[in-house]
Amino acid sequence: MSSVADAEAALPLPPAAGEPVRPPRRRPRRRPSDQAGEGGSGGAPRPLAAKALVALSVGVVGFFVAAQLGTTRRSPEHLAAESESDLTRIFASLNEESAALRDEISQLRLELAALQSSAERDQLARDAAERQLSDLQILAGVVPARGPGVAVHITDPKGAFEFQLLLDLVQELRDAGAEAIAVNGRRVGGTTAFSRQHDAVTVDGQEVQQPYDVLAIGDPATLEVGLRIPGGAVDTLDALDGTKVGVERRSDLRVPALDHPPAFKAAHPLE
Repeated sequence: MSSVADAEAALPLPPAAGEPVRPPRRRPRRRPSDQAGEGGSGGAPRPLAAKALVALSVGVVGFFVAAQLGTTRRSPEHLAAESESDLTRIFASLNEESAALRDEISQLRLELAALQSSAERDQLARDAAERQLSDLQILAGVVPARGPGVAVHITDPKGAFEFQLLLDLVQELRDAGAEAIAVNGRRVGGTTAFSRQHDAVTVDGQEVQQPYDVLAIGDPATLEVGLRIPGGAVDTLDALDGTKVGVERRSDLRVPALDHPPAFKAAHPLE
C-alpha cells in the first residue's frame, strides 16, 4: 500500500558501518502566542486586543465601584469626583442660593428693624400716655400725691378768718404752681367749694376747724415766694386781728385723694 510505503520511506535509514550515530534533530516547539497568531485570519495580533479588552473591563468596573462609593463619601470627596462642567453647575447653583439667602436675610433685617422701631414708638407713646394720665389724675385729685412743697399753718383764736381768705390762699398757691393741695387733710380739686356754715369754714360741705393746715406740693421756693408777695395772702392774714400765719418748706409732703371724685354728666371727651 502506498501509504505504508511512503511511511517507510520517510523513516531514517540506519547509519552505515563506521559512521557516527547522530541524534535525531528535534523540531522547535512553538509558543502558544505563535499558534494563536497562525490561527488568525490575517488581522491584528490577539494579545493587543486581549489587553484592550481587559483594560476596558477594569475601567468599567472601576467606574461603577467609584460611583457606588461616591454616594457614601463626604462632600469634598464627592466634589473631587465631579467633572469640570458639573462643578461649574454646582458652583453656580450655590451662588444663586447664597444670593437668595442674603436677600432674604436683608429683608428680614429690615422687617425686624421696622418692628423694633414700631415697638419703640408704641412704647414711647404708652409711656407718654401713662405720664400724662398720672399728671391728670394728680391734678384732678383722684389719686393721692406725694412730693416736696410748703406747709402753711394758720391760727385764728378770735375767729376773724373767713372762707374767702382760704379761697384766696388756695388760688395763690395754684398760681405759684402748686400741683396738689389739701386743707386739714381734705384734698382740694377743680370742683371743690369753700363756704361758711354755722360760723365755721367748710370745704365741700365739711367743716374744718382752726388751726388751719394747708399743704401744697410743688417747688417749695416758688410757692413760698408766691405767698409772700407784697399785698398777697400772707400779708392779708397777718393784718387780721390775732391771726398768725407761718410758711415752712418741706421736702416730703403727702396729700390724700378726693373723698368723692367728680362725676361728669354733661361733658364728654371730644374725639
